[in-house]
Amino acid sequence: MLIAAPRLFLGDRFTGPGAVEVEGGRISAVRPGVEQGDVTLTHGFLAPGLIDLQVNGAFGIDCATASGAAWDQLADGLAACGVTGFLPTLITAPLPEIAAAACRAGEAAARHAAILGLHLEGPFLAPGKLGAHPPSALLPPTPDLLGALLTPAISALLRLVTIAPELPGALAAIAALRARGVAVALGHSAASTAEVRAAIAAGAGLVTHLFNAQTPMTARAPGLTGLGLTSAHLSPCVIADGVHVAPELLALAFTACPRAIAVSDSILLAGLETGARHEFGGAPVTLSPQGVGVRADGTLAGAAITLDEGVRRLVKAGIAPETALAAASARPAGALGLHDRGVIAPGARADLVWFDDEFYPRQTWLAGQPGAPAPARARPGTETPRAELHDLDDRPSFEIVQLFLAQERAAQTALGRAAPALARLIDGVAEKLRAGGRLFYAGAGTSGRLGLLDAVECGPTFGVEPGLIVPLLAGGAGAFMEAVEGAEDDGQAARQALNAHGFGAGDALVGIAATGRTPFTLAALEEARARGGLTGAIVNNAASPMASEAEIAVEILSGPEIIAGSTRLSAGSAQKIALNILSSAVMIRQGKVHGPFMVDMRATNTKLKQRAQAMVERLSGASARDCALALEASDMHVKSAVLMLRRGLGFEEARTLLANTSGSLRRALRAG
Repeated sequence: MLIAAPRLFLGDRFTGPGAVEVEGGRISAVRPGVEQGDVTLTHGFLAPGLIDLQVNGAFGIDCATASGAAWDQLADGLAACGVTGFLPTLITAPLPEIAAAACRAGEAAARHAAILGLHLEGPFLAPGKLGAHPPSALLPPTPDLLGALLTPAISALLRLVTIAPELPGALAAIAALRARGVAVALGHSAASTAEVRAAIAAGAGLVTHLFNAQTPMTARAPGLTGLGLTSAHLSPCVIADGVHVAPELLALAFTACPRAIAVSDSILLAGLETGARHEFGGAPVTLSPQGVGVRADGTLAGAAITLDEGVRRLVKAGIAPETALAAASARPAGALGLHDRGVIAPGARADLVWFDDEFYPRQTWLAGQPGAPAPARARPGTETPRAELHDLDDRPSFEIVQLFLAQERAAQTALGRAAPALARLIDGVAEKLRAGGRLFYAGAGTSGRLGLLDAVECGPTFGVEPGLIVPLLAGGAGAFMEAVEGAEDDGQAARQALNAHGFGAGDALVGIAATGRTPFTLAALEEARARGGLTGAIVNNAASPMASEAEIAVEILSGPEIIAGSTRLSAGSAQKIALNILSSAVMIRQGKVHGPFMVDMRATNTKLKQRAQAMVERLSGASARDCALALEASDMHVKSAVLMLRRGLGFEEARTLLANTSGSLRRALRAG
């Protein structure tokens, strides 16, 4: 089987287009440049499956109590989220309960290769750093207790153990576990820097949920957190929900440490609805709007996201996509010594995920076998309230400024992912204009005003003749200054406006709306398409009616606004940038730009006349006096003046040459 994709994420970097050849459940070859295969992905990218080293549960299933079909539901559900390998994680509990849970997990592992082993997060933890762990079941890591823990059922499956290294007997326990091939993570600890270094020397190689349940680092005492970030012998696991660790510290950790691993630390609430309530670790826990499980006293009891959501949150925090993906695939595989997982390379197991451009999984393959397609997920739109901003009005002004700037950056990132569609729209509109057609904008409210503004500004900037770019604003031009009640709902007005302007098959219309469902704009698209014209849509929500109606949809999925529903904010910014790029690139295609110069601008005031003079001097190399005379003789037309000076032509000859070369100064200068 050959799977082709526009991009491949190999485990450490993006490349593409390319294809992956799968034989016998493994990758037999990676073929760069191949764009068609037995399976051809139309967008997004193909990546190795995600690997989560800390899964306490999900979808209402707790790894500590799961049995039979519940394990199948958990493994299948995680696979649909792109997680093709995971460590079921058992928190502190009495030894008989741990042994029974391990036995049930072992039975599930025999059916599911995605279960990579067992992670015991306890019972060898520091009493003062327990988090959600029950203190009554804590034990010291003595040889006798370690032996009692390592029953045959546990030993057969055990892959990772979390230990507080300051406990008596911890160093010997670490060495004994490493001798059995079990990885050791340091966590739930108040260890000193010296105690952490001793644990590293004994063989510890990971840190469990860096920053959480451990003593903070200080200037002279880096402790577990500081050494987790800086020691070449430790791979720090970081909960990627943006709540257990603030987004700013996520960015710091993943930027500073090339070994940092993303984990979900998911509990059984992951994948359920906000407000869901279950028991975890012997006490009730509730799913908060931020996607975490909390105790009645507000204590964090684990995350309630799956790892694909963690990747999306890392990217939103400003972490490079290739870093976020590596932290959730190649790095955890490497930390466990699983060198045939987490990468796309010949010989690797064919655990693969098709991600769309928003990092949502669309399809997963386990050992080359396709799983069920990922279920459609409701994505937060521009009007979704952001629960984490419940105290926005109580925050300092500087913090509010930073929030807005972060949201604007996220919107521009989203615009970058929409660049291929925007380029197709540019080429389509340019073709219509070259053939004598016109460009129409249609929108209501902020979106309509942005279309009107872009149309007006193209006149002086590019010398566009009146009527070439026609803005249709719901409520008419007067709605630019004052909202017209009900105008955005008047689809008939849009149809009448197109009819009044004689819109035809030679024209193009671009509808603009953050929600993608504004009745006025949607009606304009429907009417324009019925008349045979080119239709494009610039929207900020996924799977909108406008995107479905338009021939070319530019979906800028900028996400929820800081102030819910106020789409004049980051959605409006992204639309303004998209319109700037659209009209400017179309004008470049029309020959109205030469290099970086707006050579068709109208020099209608002193500033613009000075700009015209500077352009002619730069492009002709003639003296300031000769340039001024040429501009005067050409009615301040930059392209004509440059041709007159460089080709020794009169004004009429220059105009004729430009007409014969479709207005392109570059082609006119090259003409024989």
